[in-house]
Amino acid sequence: MLSVSKSTKAIIEGNKIDVDNTLFYVIESYTEFKLEHMMGYDALIIDAQDNFFTRHILKKLRSSFNHEYYLKPIFLLNPRETNDPIVKGLNDGIIFSLDQVTELTNKVKQLFFNSTQISYNTPLTFEAQVVKKVFDYMFTRDIKSLTPMVDMNSSVGFSWPEISVNFEAHEDAQVLEILDYAEREGYVWPDFEERVYLCNNCYNGYLMYREVCPHCNSSHISSQDLVHHFPCAYVGPIADFKNTIDNTLSCPKCHKNLRHIGVDYDKPSVINHCNSCDKSFQDFYIKAKCLSCSNDVEVQYLISKNIYKYKLTKKGRAVAVSGMMNAAEVVEEIQGTIALDTYKIMLHYQIERMRNNKSLKSFIMIMNLENIFELYNKIGNKAYRKLLEDIVMLVRENITPSDYISIESQSTMHLCLNDVEPYHVDYMVRTITHKLKKTIADNFNNFELVMRIEQQQLQSSTSADKQIIALSKILFE
Repeated sequence: MLSVSKSTKAIIEGNKIDVDNTLFYVIESYTEFKLEHMMGYDALIIDAQDNFFTRHILKKLRSSFNHEYYLKPIFLLNPRETNDPIVKGLNDGIIFSLDQVTELTNKVKQLFFNSTQISYNTPLTFEAQVVKKVFDYMFTRDIKSLTPMVDMNSSVGFSWPEISVNFEAHEDAQVLEILDYAEREGYVWPDFEERVYLCNNCYNGYLMYREVCPHCNSSHISSQDLVHHFPCAYVGPIADFKNTIDNTLSCPKCHKNLRHIGVDYDKPSVINHCNSCDKSFQDFYIKAKCLSCSNDVEVQYLISKNIYKYKLTKKGRAVAVSGMMNAAEVVEEIQGTIALDTYKIMLHYQIERMRNNKSLKSFIMIMNLENIFELYNKIGNKAYRKLLEDIVMLVRENITPSDYISIESQSTMHLCLNDVEPYHVDYMVRTITHKLKKTIADNFNNFELVMRIEQQQLQSSTSADKQIIALSKILFE
């Protein structure tokens, strides 16, 4: 039975607790639980003495794509110690007595206030929907990074609770794809944590490593030292030097006893013998057998995957409040722009020109319209593309015909300004910034556009990709 101290000043009815007009529902272990019944409660408290049950409830709520469930404040009552990332990472606090419920009301109200600032527009693609949902959760909890945790339930050995909860354990390859997508879109920056090796067939990380015969792939191998007798130069396995009487080693070729290693003989290597095919060999193969799909492959063909801690960029942090439109929605190229892949190729050619002519100067620039999604959301999906075309046209009018523009996303453009001096670049930046802000304000009820531009001189000693990444990091971190 539930019991709450009178000092809590709570109204109790069954599993419902009303404290200061904040309605809690206590989910007791292994009682009937229906997701739709949780809609009307401000917060939930899980009796967390059973880790399996606690994980089940947390996963059911946090994996929902309905924000009424995945953003719901959830607290644990008397949790058992656990290393489960879902249980550890996706709760909003721990209490050890229902007397502490009054201490939770302020946090519940703060989480609710945070959730009111979120844009709930639904992106078109599944990847974007997952990323938007995860960033909504992180925004309401003021979480700044996606941190990998060792997870025995994960097929890759690690999970990122906020995102992994949306997938089953065997679907962790999709988790990695979502993280790669978020990195490509500039929502997160990766910090290296670990490197894992995955099956090249099913991307599972649970592998059994074995030394096998290069002739028959059997792991039934025995090994012994190879002995080199200095006086007669005989080389053979140590078994050839042993006798059945005592432990003395004697050479089978010259019959002399071997007394001192390093003086009479040495052991330069090891010889292996396969007990299955009866062949001898010096070097065996290392193979990895996948415990999921039984794929047996040499380790050189395993997939190497870096595990990162992902820090939210400014662009990523803005997703929850401003919403997002997937870059794939900019379908055809807008007139006056080139695709990002083409842009990188053109930069490569420009770098080659600069190597051949030291007097040439080019500058790369990234322009980010930090709050443009607020305007896109106001004018609607049909009108945003026309606005984006007008923005490109305004930028194009203030640069030269030999300069390149590429659209990375609806808020980010890349520019390459060729054969210019630094003072001219600064002038163009000021001009573009002033004209763009004024045009937006004049046409959209004094909407104040927040924009940031970073530029640097293109270097002939570094690849275009590395220079773009470095400039992006300055802009978005």
